[in-house]
Amino acid sequence: MRIPEHHGLVALTLVGLGLPGVGAACEPPAGFVNPPRPEIAPLETLLIRTEHKTIEQPLADVMKVANRPLRIDATEDLPGVTGTHRLSAGPYGKVGARRLVCTTDGSYAVEEVLLTESNEQGSRFRYLVWNYTSPKFREVAYAVGEFTRTQPAPNRTLVSWTYRFALKDGISADEKARFQADFIDRQFARWMRTQLDRKPDEPEARRPR
Repeated sequence: MRIPEHHGLVALTLVGLGLPGVGAACEPPAGFVNPPRPEIAPLETLLIRTEHKTIEQPLADVMKVANRPLRIDATEDLPGVTGTHRLSAGPYGKVGARRLVCTTDGSYAVEEVLLTESNEQGSRFRYLVWNYTSPKFREVAYAVGEFTRTQPAPNRTLVSWTYRFALKDGISADEKARFQADFIDRQFARWMRTQLDRKPDEPEARRPR
């Protein structure tokens, strides 16, 4: 895990925070049924990866741009996001809000907000992702993503992005260790860093219409 530094403001809100609640590029497939939310195990029992980003700006300034959309690009190993489709009433961002997330490999997953809190000391946003249809996530029962923002110094904001994974039943301890090493710490870590490392002067994302 590393802590890259950037001196300009960027749109840091990624999957689970910043994409529009309804995207024309994402529609439920034929026969889709809004699935029940899985029971979540204690977070400390899940496989975990955290990536950090330091921004040389005060927390208040970062929060002003935190809800701007940012594209989620595909990497060599994992798909990006093409759009979202709201599955619950009201705006996305409230606890219990749910949406379908469509990806560049033609698959989808379901996402639901679990926790959102913010004050002058920082913010936290936690969300659940499950019902993955991509073969890249075939071992995953569900994942819990979380963004936190804190201000370790007056003109510095630390953004931490954590993903925790619960694997499906029947996967051995050795298989879990391989999944951690190959998928989480290599493929998924590269995917997370690709999103966090985006420079502010890069072209703006193509937003769903």
